[in-house]
Amino acid sequence: MQRIPIKKILKWAGYPAFFIVCFVFFAYKTFPYDRLADRLAQEAQARGYEIEIIDLTHSGLSGLAFESLRVVLPAEEGSPPLDVIFDELTVSASLLSLMTDTTSFSFDAELAGGEAVGDVSIGTDNMEVEAEIEDIDLAAIPALRRFTMVPMTGTLNAEIDLSMPSNVAESTGNVELTIDSLNVGDGKTQLDIPGWGGLTLDRADAGDLELLATISEGTATIERAKSHGEDLELDAVGTVRLLRPIKRSELNLMVRVKIEDAYKDRSAKVATMLELASSGLEAAMTPDGAMQYMIGGSAGGRLRPRAAGRLPFEAPK
Repeated sequence: MQRIPIKKILKWAGYPAFFIVCFVFFAYKTFPYDRLADRLAQEAQARGYEIEIIDLTHSGLSGLAFESLRVVLPAEEGSPPLDVIFDELTVSASLLSLMTDTTSFSFDAELAGGEAVGDVSIGTDNMEVEAEIEDIDLAAIPALRRFTMVPMTGTLNAEIDLSMPSNVAESTGNVELTIDSLNVGDGKTQLDIPGWGGLTLDRADAGDLELLATISEGTATIERAKSHGEDLELDAVGTVRLLRPIKRSELNLMVRVKIEDAYKDRSAKVATMLELASSGLEAAMTPDGAMQYMIGGSAGGRLRPRAAGRLPFEAPK
């Protein structure tokens, strides 16, 4: 039997290989990404939100790279629309996952002066998220007000590891979060405080916030949440029972807030408000002058604060 020279085999294999390389190269270079961007915007609008894309191109074999991406989610009752701007966003899908029931992809986003990277897997009956957030400037995210209701500034860093099956009661994970140089209030924005109307809160130094939560059997336990600054001391412990959608999750927290004398001396409006409300705050006052409340309710609904100044500071049972 006559042997075929190895050079001839390589020559024959080279032609289709060259064709495939050329095909992939020109497909990437000539793909109509502008039309894809328009289609994505149309699909987003059909689902009730909107996106604006300045530039869209490929990233690797199975990814997309967005530049100056703006995402606007619809407003909820009593809240403004959620508007987030990404300077850059790269999303890459796992080719192997496309052949299974689980879709896996990674993301790398630059926004608000920082970065968020992570991996997400979404299956028919579970979702897993691993994410790391670095140096996000809270002041550069106006949409944050939708959740905090109070103007906040600081630098956010976080690590998130979450596994959420279809049965939310089996969710597990942990969250570690810090906000360096946390400040609350800006002296300009009016806050709707029941019984007081629209009031402005002067900027208050709350120090560095540290939060550690572990998730087991569908319940997030806040093991540590504290921020002690020159003007404010904030502490919280308790649990959050996870439900779907997340805004239905049930809170059961003990929250402690201490306003330092230096802040009262600097902010006449806060000092006056506390003096006028002193009789109504007696049940919430602790021996060291802090205000302490037990807070229940849903994360996305009306909260139910209950004065707890005479109780020890510990997680509610």
